[in-house]
Amino acid sequence: MSQRNPMNERYTSEDRRGTTRKSAASAKPKSKAASSVTVVPGKKVKTKQEIKAEQREEERKRREFNNRYYKPDTLRYKRLRIVWWVLLVLAIGCCALAFVGQDFLPGQVGVVVLVLTYVFLIGAFVIDLWPVRKERNAYQARMREVEAKREKAERAARQAEQAKKSQAAKKKGSGKNQNRHAAQKQGTGSAEGDAAEVDEAASDEAPVKPQRRGLFGSGFRLSNREKMQAEKKAAKEAKAAEKAEEAE
Repeated sequence: MSQRNPMNERYTSEDRRGTTRKSAASAKPKSKAASSVTVVPGKKVKTKQEIKAEQREEERKRREFNNRYYKPDTLRYKRLRIVWWVLLVLAIGCCALAFVGQDFLPGQVGVVVLVLTYVFLIGAFVIDLWPVRKERNAYQARMREVEAKREKAERAARQAEQAKKSQAAKKKGSGKNQNRHAAQKQGTGSAEGDAAEVDEAASDEAPVKPQRRGLFGSGFRLSNREKMQAEKKAAKEAKAAEKAEEAE
């Protein structure tokens, strides 16, 4: 890069000549402060009471749903419930036999009966805990899908009904406009008919002869003085006629 001469008159004289060239950055349009900052509206912060209320409402809906679809209508569930009842009855019977037959039953038989009581009771608990619960959960999931489909169908039916109502309202409005246009057309037709009748009546009458035009347009107009003179002349002629009649 070449170095400028420091002895140049441009740099040595007190009167500076010329101006410095502005940089390219000064030619750029200046943006307002924080113009690129976009403010995103944040979500409304829920209070603890609102959160607890929503949780209670969800729990209430869940309990209502579980109570409504607690017993599946499948054959497998019915069989499992029968087995559960049988095991429960056997467990109760063995327990009662173990306590009642302590006096007349041998010791080994009493222990076997007590063990069978626990076996039947644990079997009933296991059946109710796994197969029955699994069947109930599957049934509730299926019914949840059915309810979702039913709600969707009801929503679609409501939307279709609203669309029909809006179309009916539009058709009704268009019918009113058509009636109004028809009335306007009838009114114009009757007005045209009346005008035609008036024209025919005017054509049946005798034509009126137009007045002759004078030298000054629509006719000669007398001045006020001439009118007065004509009136005096007519009065004199009338008096003269009266005198002639009296003389006769």
